[in-house]
Amino acid sequence: MPLGNGIRGSKNPRARFRKFLILTNERKKMSKTTLRKRISLVAVTALTAGVLSVVSAPVASANIAGSATGSTNQAVATTEVLSVATIASTTGAVVSSSANSAIAGAAKSLGLVYKDASSATAQSATMISTGALALYTTIATTATITSITATGGKFTACNDQASGATSNSGACTVAADQSNVVYAASATLVSVAWTPGAVGTYTLKMYKSVDASQTTTTYPSRGTLIGQVVVTVTATSVAGTYSATYSLCNLDTSATAASSTSTDASGSSKVANGSYGYINFTIKDAYRTEISAGDVLSASATNGALIGFGSTPGAGSTAISTSDNSSTITIGQPTSNSPVTTTVTLTFNGTTVCTKTVTIFGEVAKLVVTPLTTQNLSTSTWTDANYGLSGGVFAVDTLDSAGNKVIPASASMAQVSGTANTVVTAVSIGTYATGIAATDSLGLWPLNSSLGLATCSSTAGTNSGLKIRYSNSSGTTIDSPAFTVRCAGAPVSYKASLDKASYKQGEIATLTVQFLDVAGNNAASLTTGATAGVISLPQMVRVGADPSANKVANINGVVTHTYTVGTATGITEGSYSGYVTYGSVNSLGGTAQTVGYTVAATTASVSNADVLKSIVALIASINKQIQALQKLILKR
Repeated sequence: MPLGNGIRGSKNPRARFRKFLILTNERKKMSKTTLRKRISLVAVTALTAGVLSVVSAPVASANIAGSATGSTNQAVATTEVLSVATIASTTGAVVSSSANSAIAGAAKSLGLVYKDASSATAQSATMISTGALALYTTIATTATITSITATGGKFTACNDQASGATSNSGACTVAADQSNVVYAASATLVSVAWTPGAVGTYTLKMYKSVDASQTTTTYPSRGTLIGQVVVTVTATSVAGTYSATYSLCNLDTSATAASSTSTDASGSSKVANGSYGYINFTIKDAYRTEISAGDVLSASATNGALIGFGSTPGAGSTAISTSDNSSTITIGQPTSNSPVTTTVTLTFNGTTVCTKTVTIFGEVAKLVVTPLTTQNLSTSTWTDANYGLSGGVFAVDTLDSAGNKVIPASASMAQVSGTANTVVTAVSIGTYATGIAATDSLGLWPLNSSLGLATCSSTAGTNSGLKIRYSNSSGTTIDSPAFTVRCAGAPVSYKASLDKASYKQGEIATLTVQFLDVAGNNAASLTTGATAGVISLPQMVRVGADPSANKVANINGVVTHTYTVGTATGITEGSYSGYVTYGSVNSLGGTAQTVGYTVAATTASVSNADVLKSIVALIASINKQIQALQKLILKR
């Protein structure tokens, strides 16, 4: 309905205006209803089109078929278990025999390319349409009647053997249409051949019964189901054809079988100097079967790395094998004690199977020393009182010629003779690195850097000419650049400050505490903040794993703490005073510190007066618009 309809007919201006407002509201309601309907239509259409769907991933099972030519590890004949012969016939015909107790070894299938490892009622197998399966089992007692049925194909060559007999006893019967076979109660070892004849999916089932009338060739499925195999029959076989999906290739720390998940082992891409890298692999076809030997495997390595199939590398950067499709590529350094990073590519008959990158470290060629803390006067040891950790005054990182961080040998570092002075009389390595990670969980010490100790005299000061020497097993030695160690007294006072005077909610605040010794020097680190540290900063929350104010100071006698501005329940704007105190230092002359600051919300606050003023202005504006509209209507 046009907006003007129904309004023009009224002579009363106020009545016309009221109708105008009513129609306007109705149009708004109609628009909202239309929008809801359109949203519902879009949602239904999306669901119908399959926008939301659930995909079920297939579950892989172990393959016991062995290879395209068959397994040599066939399942033994087991009581009331329907088994499929996984040994391949070499005569071109299926073999179904129960002439002796070694039935499992005598039965042979033709054209079987895959058989899963299960043995109950959820078995699966894949074969080609020109093949045949040999099925076999043993019967529990002479009173049990057994039948095997198929949803298609034909049964032939049924065999059975009574307990104690040495030949076929003739106690089995194949149905006239060859859709099932039944074994009389006298049979104990039974077998039969089944031929599909056409492409498709077939289900083979085995039943048992103690009532002869329940299981016959006329009613073969009246007994209890005890075995089932779903057989997929294909026109041609892809057995022996490389499958990227099921082939395995992974880095490992030793020459072993490839990981079933094809996942690289932890630490396998970084190898110590003088050690080997390993790539374990298995080449499989689409039936998850290892492809038999005889195909061409080729491997190549970049940067001159040495590789070979087997447990040792060869003499070059390429290797070829036709003997085994489940093996290991071993990777070595082209030059002893020199680092190499190489990418190894494995191909199967020209198709890339995988590429893996391995770094083999060289011997130590460079030392990087980082000063960490200041040692106390007349002290030579270091144990952090807060966490009971053995720390150090400086850190040493050991690198090879390519800049890779390497794990040092124990007892391989010592002070260079002649670099001590009267302030720092000796340095040594207290803890040797055992890995190459960056920092520990608390961030107190470099986790996998070697940590050095220093012996300080009773005099405060520095030694800037210290050096550490590393001795490689090859006989080479490496000296570090000169580095500095500070010696100072224990803290007797401290000062606290914040990085800003005012903060907004969500900002980061940094509190700095500077400790000083009795001479006014930046204090030593070991006893700095060790006990009785208390910090309170209202409207702020501490950041980091360290839950307290106790923290080892850096080389300048400084401790920093980080906070986020605001709390879990929000923020209360205003001015606040933080409180910082260290009781152990106060007892030596230190004084508790206060730090002032202001906090504010991220958005400006609005007073009640401002809100009331805005409401009055809004009402006035609405009144003006109504008056203008009335004048317009009256003119019409």
